[in-house]
Amino acid sequence: MARALPLVVSVSILVGAWFLPTAAPSKVSALQSWELLDLPVGEAPADDAADDRPRLWEVICASPAARSDAGKLEVTLHGTWHRADPEFLAQASEPAPPRTENGVPVIDADSIQGIDDHGTARASIVRGLRQFVSTAAADDEVLAEHPEYADLTVAGAEFPVGDRGANFDVQLRRDDEGRVRQLVTFTVDDADFEPVAVERTWNPPGRVSIVPPVVAVVLAILLRKPLIALLTAVFAGAFLLRRAEGAELVGGIAGGLGDVFRKYLWNELVQTERIYIIGFVFFMLAMVGVMTRSGGIRGLMDSVARRAKNARGTQVATWIMGLVIFFDDYANTILVGSTMRPLTDRFKVSREKLAYIVDSTAAPVAGLSVFSTWIAFEVSTFNGQLPAAGMSTGDGYAVFLRTIPFSFYCFLTIYFVGLVALTGRDFGPMFRAEQRSRSRGLVLREGATPMVSEEATTMDAAPNVRPSPWRAILPLFTFMAVTLLEILRAGGLFGLSSSEFFSIEGVTGVLYAGSGSWPLLVGSLAGFLVAALGALRVGLSGDIVRSAWTTVRAMAVGFAILYLAWMIGAVCTDLGTAPFLTALIEDAVDGRLLPSLLFMLAGAVAFATGSSWSTMSILLPLVVGLAYTLGLNAELAPEQVESGRLLMVMSIGAVLSGAIFGDHCSPISDTTVMSSIASASDHIDHVRTQIPYALVTMLVSVVCGYFPATYYGLSPWLGLLLGAVILTVLLLVIGRPDEDKLVPRSAPGSGS
Repeated sequence: MARALPLVVSVSILVGAWFLPTAAPSKVSALQSWELLDLPVGEAPADDAADDRPRLWEVICASPAARSDAGKLEVTLHGTWHRADPEFLAQASEPAPPRTENGVPVIDADSIQGIDDHGTARASIVRGLRQFVSTAAADDEVLAEHPEYADLTVAGAEFPVGDRGANFDVQLRRDDEGRVRQLVTFTVDDADFEPVAVERTWNPPGRVSIVPPVVAVVLAILLRKPLIALLTAVFAGAFLLRRAEGAELVGGIAGGLGDVFRKYLWNELVQTERIYIIGFVFFMLAMVGVMTRSGGIRGLMDSVARRAKNARGTQVATWIMGLVIFFDDYANTILVGSTMRPLTDRFKVSREKLAYIVDSTAAPVAGLSVFSTWIAFEVSTFNGQLPAAGMSTGDGYAVFLRTIPFSFYCFLTIYFVGLVALTGRDFGPMFRAEQRSRSRGLVLREGATPMVSEEATTMDAAPNVRPSPWRAILPLFTFMAVTLLEILRAGGLFGLSSSEFFSIEGVTGVLYAGSGSWPLLVGSLAGFLVAALGALRVGLSGDIVRSAWTTVRAMAVGFAILYLAWMIGAVCTDLGTAPFLTALIEDAVDGRLLPSLLFMLAGAVAFATGSSWSTMSILLPLVVGLAYTLGLNAELAPEQVESGRLLMVMSIGAVLSGAIFGDHCSPISDTTVMSSIASASDHIDHVRTQIPYALVTMLVSVVCGYFPATYYGLSPWLGLLLGAVILTVLLLVIGRPDEDKLVPRSAPGSGS
């Protein structure tokens, strides 16, 4: 049965993918309208000349529509139209141009029927402007030339009002060769401004866009070789992109293979944020290696073990440590996993169980915490759309606070992790992993490929060194303190006014502005240096580099998988995987089912792309207007206006939770990969054992949370209480107690 199950699951995934319907091209085009903003404006230069043409978004920011207020960039958006007539898509003809006055498209009662998905296109354009401007602002040289890029506000109504606003007209048409062309015309309500247009050949994403994630998941399940699965999936996506460009079979294979390394690998290698992340992981693991050799980890283990005297207590301690580090999920994952692994190994807690506790605590805690690097990002993805619900863009933080009770999956996952740790009960693959570890002393499955080699995990304190917990506590405290200080410094905390300093908006804005991989890199480097000083004090100068390198070298496979996870995310972006999945079900919604469907959709997008933040940035801009409009007729509350806003709040919370759920189930998620690295677990074993727990929590979130909240008006707090009770009963009924046989602390292979 155990051998047949992976085959059954794989066949089910393939059959489901095969029978997936096709999304409407007009809807997908509207979702991808933002990509047009990065096209160059003007005629292409000669072959031997550098292409220094401005991008459309740069033209927009320099136009009369971007009025500067106190040095800030404000783009006034008056209208966005998306016109895609199915009849012209089936013919080699162009749509009629919009009626204009003084070069400005005009919307009236006669032409409004020709508008398709203009709200979606508008949200997409806004998202693109924010993304490109914030990316440019991250470059110090660009920011010095354009200080206004430090802050961007997009304001305006859906249809033309006032003057000097920006207008976008997105069209789909076929050229004489039958290729679909996507065109956007940018105009300003100013007679002196000439309209600007950019155009590209566009291949509407279809079912082939989900081929890479399907290949990755199926091969990972069948082969349990994540490197082979991910590399094959990246090649499959690159090959499909070449074929879409018109390449023949042989040319597609050769070109796709070249793109795997020349385009996707190279782009990830030179990306600054990726370099910072790799540096962060490098120094964190090097720090752990030095702390281990200097006796710091042994001392910390002995201190914790005096209170956590068995496997159950160790799991609870790991869970509590994950709750304490609430400010960033990356820091949480690497810090908790790498420092607690020796102790969980000592008490024969399986590596799969450790990876589950680490992975399923980090993101939910960061996603719920008001003081984390997540909140301002989450708010920034939807606050620009709040005027569609009759609210101000400044209400974003208040709306986020209202969404917290509706983040059912995050709350229930944190509860379930603690429940599993406290009761010592498990089910499914996790139970078998725990039984193997307890009864046979194998923290890894026989034949498993851990993300960190045995050489690093079996390292112990140097001979004649007396263990001391302070040689671990001080580096760890230094890492957290320096990271937080760098986040606050980079986020401009010291430049806040007194009123901003004591406001949620001010503090969370600082956390978001200062977030990123650079503070983590700085903090991990500082922690490593403090760990090295501790080793020097006990006379281990010759062991510092050796122990650090032993730990880092042991995770070569982990680095490779992390890069492949980023590469497949880039391939999915090029193929349009996320817009395809979003467009597939966005219109097939009933108001009261919307939160549940959005939760599932966010989970599917995050699972397929491996990124919860990308999922949020795609879906949240679309949720506000849709949810508010459907909520007006959903009768969720006595007053219609409140009903619309209530459904909006529920829907935002559903997207936030669904994105984290999909991340937990995805083998191509970077946080899932990092959890395997930090825990030295076999990556596929981690995913395989975590998915049943994530699915159970997901189902309870829908059945006890979103469904009764929308259909019966149940309080979200009562829904959470009901969900906690159901999870407790389920675990007590289907869960079986692990054999909590204490393993002697000097047991061979215990890593202690």
